[in-house]
Amino acid sequence: MKRNLYLNVQKKEEALAGFLAAFSNIRPQGEWIPVVESLGRITAEAVYARYSSPSYNSCAMDGIAVISAHTKGASEKNPLKLIRGEDYLDVDTGDMIMPPYDAVIMAEDLIEPEDREGYIIIAPTHPFAHVRAIGEDIVAKEMVLPTGHKICAIDISVLLSAGIMEIQVIKKPVIGIIPTGDEMIEYMEPLEDGKIIETNSRMFENLVAEQGGIGRRYPILPDDLELIKQKLSEAAAECDMVIINAGSSAGRDDYTVHAIRQLGEVYTHGVSMKPGKPVILGKIDGKPVIGLPGYPVSAYLTFMEFVIPVMNRYGWRGGEDKPQKEVEAKLSKTLMSGLKYEEYVRVKLGIVENELVASPLERGAGASMSLVRADGFCVIPQDKEGFSAHETIRVKLMKDMEQIRKTLVLVGSHDLILDVINDIMMEEGRDTCLSSTHVGSMAGLIALRKKETHLAPSHLLDEKDGSYNISITREMFPDEKMVIIKGVRRRQGFIVKKGNPLNIQSIRDITPEIRYINRQRGAGTRVLFDYLLKKEGISPADISGYGHEAATHMSVAVAVQKDNADVGMGIYSCAKALNLDFIEVGFEEYDFVTYEKYLELPAVQEFLHILKGDAFKKRLDMLGGYGWEECGQLCFL
Repeated sequence: MKRNLYLNVQKKEEALAGFLAAFSNIRPQGEWIPVVESLGRITAEAVYARYSSPSYNSCAMDGIAVISAHTKGASEKNPLKLIRGEDYLDVDTGDMIMPPYDAVIMAEDLIEPEDREGYIIIAPTHPFAHVRAIGEDIVAKEMVLPTGHKICAIDISVLLSAGIMEIQVIKKPVIGIIPTGDEMIEYMEPLEDGKIIETNSRMFENLVAEQGGIGRRYPILPDDLELIKQKLSEAAAECDMVIINAGSSAGRDDYTVHAIRQLGEVYTHGVSMKPGKPVILGKIDGKPVIGLPGYPVSAYLTFMEFVIPVMNRYGWRGGEDKPQKEVEAKLSKTLMSGLKYEEYVRVKLGIVENELVASPLERGAGASMSLVRADGFCVIPQDKEGFSAHETIRVKLMKDMEQIRKTLVLVGSHDLILDVINDIMMEEGRDTCLSSTHVGSMAGLIALRKKETHLAPSHLLDEKDGSYNISITREMFPDEKMVIIKGVRRRQGFIVKKGNPLNIQSIRDITPEIRYINRQRGAGTRVLFDYLLKKEGISPADISGYGHEAATHMSVAVAVQKDNADVGMGIYSCAKALNLDFIEVGFEEYDFVTYEKYLELPAVQEFLHILKGDAFKKRLDMLGGYGWEECGQLCFL
């Protein structure tokens, strides 16, 4: 089958508005359920009380029930004695107050006479004092909950008090989810080269549940037009709405748009958003059908932008569109974008010197871990070429702002120990979490100078004296009081395949026919590699793959493991983690540069506590290749 071409790519807002208009006649259905099972459900109609609450005049305090008119004139100068059975009755909280009694005097306001007969009062009371009158809380026949209300725990208590045992709620929508693709396998199957574990449908199931629906996942379908049509027909008959995942792009085996068109109607194929362009909006048997792209980030974004509004529109979340909370933040580096699409960029957020800073994460549509790490999205409009570094941008939050306020921001060199430190923070229930952005040592120091991070992880070598981090910090911060928090000494060297089949022993063995994978410019590992090249008189032009860059040590190790490279420079712990061989070059110092004044921050104090702790040292020993003798020591500059 020939390729699908995006001949009429629409703006996101136009596509969504047209799609919603096509289903303007659809209304949600209701169902009756027990009130005690209604938590989180949406009321389908207004609910009215059957009973008043309280349903009788009720004692509000422990004490005595009295006839208020009989207490007139009581004072300290003129105490009044009350006789049990004549002037009062003993009552407890919740007891019924019956005529002629119409008020309650609290036990603590009563004086017991010497003869212990009755009580003495020194102040009068008034009608219905400390008495909960009939209907004080709820009056029979009044509205308890309106239509479209999301029922919470206290609502259930009130409903039961009002005599409501069953309630009509909006029936949970059943959303059919159809994963497709010849290369897809179930998560419990062994992973082989050329196969991909199908995960998007599991994400959709849970996103649907979060929105109050029921996800009905169908088995993975191969790229077969007739099978896809058959399953779409089945799902449209059984469900309120259908999501079909993958096969929505312009490939020769992407059959989704053809299947929807042959069974019903296609309103949109392709929207001007990135990632997420290959969205399909259609209808089969009067039901909304949405084709979502296969890349995880595209799948997530298009679900949020198209599936949720459809659910909201039809009352499936209470009949109200709740916009994502947005905040303003300073962008840490320039973001460029084309003019063809509205682009969604994942960002990490942190507060540095009372200013919210946004650091962009990896932008690829398949970078699903960027969704895990992201605190929010920056949206670059279609008519804008991007944002400049330090420009104020709008960020749609994915996480709670309170959590972001407690984040310790690290921008700089990568190491596995950063994840370990954050994990220990979580294990110990600390009030801080760690956010790390991996841009290389030099870029981290630049971010620190611009007050865009609390700490800059660094391992920059001074070729003159062999020291790490001190010289460059003094050079970049000549007029500031700085401190280097000593981190770890780590084994740095060449990562090669198991068994070292090319017999690489030193940098001299990296000949032009050997494929090298480098680190990005400004990374400490890149600086060390360039130093070794210079020392041996080797030109970077003689290194095949010198321009092939990876952002982290683990990325280098994976490239070697998967035969995308023969060798790369990195740390021992990453080679060990992937069962690769390691040719040691030497130990280097991986430290944390910061302003002296930042030492007073509670988050930095927690960070120091962990660096010095036994739990951290034990984890380092498990990783291997680290020395922790100076961990947490301070070097003031």
